[in-house]
Parts: sequence; structure tokens; C-alpha cells
Amino acid sequence: MDGPLVMDLGLGPVVWLFLSLLGCVTLFFKWGRFWSVRNLDLLLLFAPGPGLMMFVGRGGHPPWIAFVLLFAGTFAWLVRLFVDLGFSRRPLLEPNLNASGLLTLSIGVLGLLLVETVSLPVEEGAKRNPAEPSGREEAGARPPAPAEESRAVRQVIDAAPLPSSLKHERPQVIVGRVLAVLAHLALASGLWLIGWKHYERSLTGLSMASCYLLLPYTRMALVDSGQLVSSALVVYAVFWYARPAISGLLIGLAAGWIPACLGLLPLWAGFYRGRARVAYVAVAASVAVVCALLGAAGLGLSEWARALGARSIADVGLLPRFEPKPGSSFWGAVDPSFRLPVLIGYLAMVLIVAFWPARKDLAQLVSLSAALLAASQFWYLDKGGTLVLLYLPLALLVMFRPTMNARRLRAWAYPRDGSSVATPVSPA
Repeated sequence: MDGPLVMDLGLGPVVWLFLSLLGCVTLFFKWGRFWSVRNLDLLLLFAPGPGLMMFVGRGGHPPWIAFVLLFAGTFAWLVRLFVDLGFSRRPLLEPNLNASGLLTLSIGVLGLLLVETVSLPVEEGAKRNPAEPSGREEAGARPPAPAEESRAVRQVIDAAPLPSSLKHERPQVIVGRVLAVLAHLALASGLWLIGWKHYERSLTGLSMASCYLLLPYTRMALVDSGQLVSSALVVYAVFWYARPAISGLLIGLAAGWIPACLGLLPLWAGFYRGRARVAYVAVAASVAVVCALLGAAGLGLSEWARALGARSIADVGLLPRFEPKPGSSFWGAVDPSFRLPVLIGYLAMVLIVAFWPARKDLAQLVSLSAALLAASQFWYLDKGGTLVLLYLPLALLVMFRPTMNARRLRAWAYPRDGSSVATPVSPA
């Protein structure tokens, strides 16, 4: 098959969405506890789906109802994530498939995704991805000018075992595909590691990884390294949350890669105590500032970063000089004065969750991180609302997390004497 897998099999986007829903319901829906929160979460995973499907493959302006459906699905998840702060008991709900079956399914689907990530033509990836930044859809499909790359780089590309669809692409496109492959691997492995180490159940980690691989948004943003890299960095920051320097490095890199993650910097600073907070703030702030300086230095790094999928502060609407392409965003046809209250409300939310709850445990940290990433979709200027993969992995962590007391999900208290060693204590 030379074209996209879905269309070669004769499956349209609507059938593809239905089959993904059917697969997730088959694996995780609990018919014995029909009114459980797990079943509600499973349906909420597909709440942004109808709105996103209206964006796929459209060369013109998407209909207005698409933005309404997309924001409604995101708002439903935002409410669910804040409600999770009040859940202290979560029943242990096993998947409908055992560990061997989930592992086989995850490896098989992950292999198919990685092969398609490498072989998917550039123009097909741009048409499929609703979050493709404005201006890159056409630029990514154009062949490079001869002066843009050296003869040595072209010889390496010609000799590399790449599909013919990528042989004549720019080196930035090839590196972006490599980053997308690594990000898919990191997201699947990170979800499994968190389930194994922090949730203390390897089966829960396999459930989260397989659910991520089956969701339709994963194939929509299959080659969008902008979303995938930042999401993988945040997931591994959750995994290394007991090491403030490492988590600060990962959160700082995520914020430098896509500014929608900037709200996580003060939230995570409010999670730590004592010298751990100092270490986190120093590393995270330094990394974010270095990324900003490198982008503004005029050394060509910003062009490379954008070609690899990174977003700038202007793209997300935090600088006044950027105007989105018509039809690329809900705010593109709305007066900017109406967007300002939304941005101010988001900043107020960031300040509130940084100090409340005063002593957060890991479950609250994950819920609030996912809530801030979901809330950023409402003020995000270019393709706002379509970056579902930015908060989806954290939403899966919230959806599958066990009961805090029963599974000994621990808060990490840092002593006031300045010690940098974390001591696990009971969240009660």
C-alpha cells in the first residue's frame, strides 16, 4: 500500500473513529459497574473527537460548529480534572483483557504506528493533523531549494534507508519524524513505567499505554513532534517527580518547546518544599530562559525548531505581532479584546493552583497539570483547541489511577531544615 493505511483499507474518518471507540469500550468498559467513573472517563476520551473530525482533510475554513464541539469536549475534561481533586477512593477496575493480551496488542499497534510515522508523506501528515501550525502545511510539502542543504547532507539522506516519500524532503522533516518516533516510544513506555512504579500495578501501566495507542488522536497527530515531544517530557517529569532537578529540566524543556506548558512551571514549584523547590525552580527557570534566548538569538535555531514542530510565543498569542491564518483558529475571526478575559482567567487559574492545595500529592499534581494544559486550549491562538495530545496522556493517568490510600500513592514532603532528600509520607 502506497497511501495512508485508513483510506487504503476503505475506512473513512467516521468509521475509523467508531472502530477506535469500539476497541476502547471492548477493552476497558465495565458493564458490571455501568455508572462507574471509569466508564464516564472512557466516553469523555472521545468527547473532542467529533469536533476534530470536522478539521481533518479540510483545505478551507472549518465550520463554526467544529470549534463549539471541540471546546465543549475540552471543557468537559477540564471539569472532570478539577472534580478529581475530591476523589479519595477509586475502585480497582481490571481491564477486560489480561496482561499478555494487552502487551501483544500494545506492541503490535505501536509497531504499526512507528512504521507509518516514518513512511507517511509530508502532505498527508499535514492534512490529517488538525493542529498543524498555520503556514507549515504548504511549506512542509514543498521540495527544498538546492542552497538549503549541503552536498554531504544530501548524500547521507540518499544513502539512508528511508522511504521514497521522504528522500527528497528537507533534513528538518526527517529529524522531525525521528523525534515523533522517539516521542511515541517515550509516551507508551512512560505510561507503563508510571503504572508499574507509582501505581504499583504493571497491568495498569499496560492499560494506559494500549489506550493511548488505540485512540484516534494518536493517528491524527502521528507526526506532530510539537505536541508529542512536549507531552512525553511532561509524562517523564511525572515519573521522575521525586527528583526535582530532573523534573525541572523536563518541565523547562517542555515549556521551551511549546509555550502552552508555561503554566506548569509555577504549579510544580508549589508542589515541592525546602531545597527541593529551590532546585526545581533554578533548573526549570534556567532551561526555559535559555530556550527563549536561543530562539531570539537569530542564529537560525528558531527556524530549525519550528521546522521540527516547536511553537513560538507569538504563535500561541502571547505576543501582539502574530495574526493567525484566517480559519485556523476560533480567535482568528474574533476581536482580540474578547480573548483577553480568557487569558486573564487562565493566569488567575495558574496562580490559584500553584498555592492550592497547599500540600499536593502526586494525584493532585497530575490532575492539575492536565487541567492547565486543557485550559490552555481556550486561549491558544493558532489552532487552539486541537492540541488534544498535549493533555491526553495526563488525562489517562487520572483516569486509571488507583485509590490513594489503598495503593499507597504518596505525597513527598521535604523537610524544613533544608534537606534535599525526599521522605515518603501518607497523604492522609
